[in-house]
Amino acid sequence: MISPFELDRLLGLNYFISNTPGVKGKLRQVVDDFSVDEVFEDSRQDDEGEYLHLIMEKRNWDTMRAVGNISRALHISRKRFGYAGTKDKRAVTKQRMSVWNIEKENLGVLNLKDIKLYNFIRSDERVNLGDLLGNKFKITIRKTEGDISHIKEVMQETVSQLSLGGVPNYFGYQRFGTVRPNTHLVGKKIIQGDLDGAVMQYLARPYPGEREDARDARETLSETGDFKKALEVYPGRLNYERNMLDALVKNPRDFAGALRRLPKKLRKMLVHACQSHIFNEVLSGAIAEGINIRNENIKLLGYKSGFSQDEIGRIEKEVLEREG
Repeated sequence: MISPFELDRLLGLNYFISNTPGVKGKLRQVVDDFSVDEVFEDSRQDDEGEYLHLIMEKRNWDTMRAVGNISRALHISRKRFGYAGTKDKRAVTKQRMSVWNIEKENLGVLNLKDIKLYNFIRSDERVNLGDLLGNKFKITIRKTEGDISHIKEVMQETVSQLSLGGVPNYFGYQRFGTVRPNTHLVGKKIIQGDLDGAVMQYLARPYPGEREDARDARETLSETGDFKKALEVYPGRLNYERNMLDALVKNPRDFAGALRRLPKKLRKMLVHACQSHIFNEVLSGAIAEGINIRNENIKLLGYKSGFSQDEIGRIEKEVLEREG
C-alpha cells in the first residue's frame, strides 16, 4: 500500500507492507509520549581505563546539542565524547556515552536542565557509532478511534501480515529530521560538490514546523543573501547556523569553511542521510515491483561499493540516475 503521507514520500518511505486500516490517533502530544532506551551488551569487567562510561538521560534534547551543552559546562572539547547513535529530540531517551580522560566527580555535579548523567564506570574502550544491539521504544498513542477490542484486532492482523511480508527496514524520520527534514538534501549537495547549495539548504530553507522567528530569519537570508544581516536576526538558540553565518561574514565565498563550523559528526550525518535516502528509494522500488524483501540483502551504496546483482542492481542504477 502506498503511503498517504507526504513526509514519507519525501524521505523515500513509499510503501506499507500491511493494508490494515489505521486506528487514527495522535502521536507525541507531549514529550513523554515517546521514550527510547538503548539496548547494549555490557561486556565491561573492570572499573578501569581512560574512558568514563555513563548513561545520559535527556528530555527534549537532541544528542549533539546535549553533548555540546555538557562539553561547554565542563570546558572540554566535544571530541572527547563518544556515543553509539543519535536519539530523537522530542522524546525521553537513555543512551550510553563515553568521555575520555575525566573523573566521574566532574560529571556527577553538573546541573543541566532535563539532562541526567549516571551509572558511571571506567573502561579501556570508547563508545563508537553502532556500539549497541538496538533500541527499545515506548510509544503512547492518544485519541484513537474505536474500542480497545477493535484496536487489538487491527494490531493482531497487522502483525500477521508483517510476519509474512516482513518489515521494510527503512531509515526513519530520525535520520532526516522531522522539524526540518532536509539533512539528506544538504548531504546530496555536499556529495555533488555544490557547497554553496549545501550551505544555503542548511541555513536558508524554512519549514512550516519551525518557530516563527526561525522561519523569518531563514526567509530573510533566502531573499537577501546578506550574511551579516542574517546573523543579526537568527535566534541565539540556532548556534550551528550562527557559527556558519559568522564564518560567512568574514569570508563570504568560503562555503567549505562555513560547513567546517559544523561538528564533524554532524557533517558525516548529513552525507549518511543522503546515503540512507537512496537506500529507502531502492527498498521502495523493490517493494513496488513485488520483490520479496525478506529474501534480499539491500545494501548501503557508497563510493567503493558495486551494484547488486539481478533486479536490485537495476533498481539501484535507476535510483542513482534519478537522484543525479
